Amino acid sequence: MPQMIAERSWRFPNRMPALTKVVREVSAWMDELPFSNRAKYSATLTVEEMGSNIVKYAYDDSDEHEIHLHMVANQDVVEITFEDDGHPFDPTQQPPPDMEKIVAAPKSGGLGIELVRRISEKMHYFRQNNRNRLTVAIRRLEAHDTQLLAFT
Repeated sequence: MPQMIAERSWRFPNRMPALTKVVREVSAWMDELPFSNRAKYSATLTVEEMGSNIVKYAYDDSDEHEIHLHMVANQDVVEITFEDDGHPFDPTQQPPPDMEKIVAAPKSGGLGIELVRRISEKMHYFRQNNRNRLTVAIRRLEAHDTQLLAFT
């Protein structure tokens, strides 16, 4: 089992200002870890993209719901786990976006899940007890490593 370097958890309401605050805290926390800049950026981007999807789309009501974020940094990867009580939604089963439609659309968006899929080592989703649980693993890249994104 990989050696754990650090872990941290956040609980925040399904509101964009709360997510923005958590993203800043995640970025500051990642800056303290012995990860490459690319891994730090990828982990922070994952929190921002997947967190904003939960805030924007997981709930039909305007009630406040609590989102849980747990991050574990170990010698190989940082694992980012989201848990929420929103609608069942498995991002790992979403088809790749239609790039032509996205480019032609007057409104931006629609690339977050695909971007996270491409920068992650793995994504795993399951639903239990009316809760979504998504775990994304970002590889801990050393400074000399490169990571190519395959855009097809």
